[in-house]
Amino acid sequence: MANNRQYRRKMHSKIDSIDSSFSSEMFKVVKVLIAVLVFLAVFYFLTVYLLERDDTSSSTIDTTPAEADIQYQEILAGNSFSMNDDHYFVLYYDMSSDELKSAYTNMVSTYEDKDEHFPIYTVDMSSTFNKQFVSDTSNPSVQSIDNLKISGPTLIEINQGRVSNYVEGIDAISDALE
Repeated sequence: MANNRQYRRKMHSKIDSIDSSFSSEMFKVVKVLIAVLVFLAVFYFLTVYLLERDDTSSSTIDTTPAEADIQYQEILAGNSFSMNDDHYFVLYYDMSSDELKSAYTNMVSTYEDKDEHFPIYTVDMSSTFNKQFVSDTSNPSVQSIDNLKISGPTLIEINQGRVSNYVEGIDAISDALE
């Protein structure tokens, strides 16, 4: 019977230790959950505070949506013959040279300032997307993108999908746009 009592005491102490380790583990889990909830609550209130503060500070700024200004002027050489306009110009030049870039930009701006003008699109021949159309010799009789070859500054006038004028050189381009 003494053995039986000792056995019961050992079992009781094991059960007590299991209960205490279980409650210890549960206490740790509860602490972690509370810590996570506190973190989320602080993050939430901080976010709400910052957003309200941002709203009050930007109340003097005009938030009326402005009309989007989409720039269609610069295109890829591959799109030269597929623009939606019936009559337009495509200006091909190397935009890597700042001096020439400003000269061509001024030409295009001056042309677009005219009361009546056709749309004009520019193609940056220094772009890697357009390198396949750069050549040592040009093709003035081009009629489609398949045989487009540009060797220097070039202005092509396209009317009803066909080339109506082909001009090379900065002076000739300037004259054509006047």
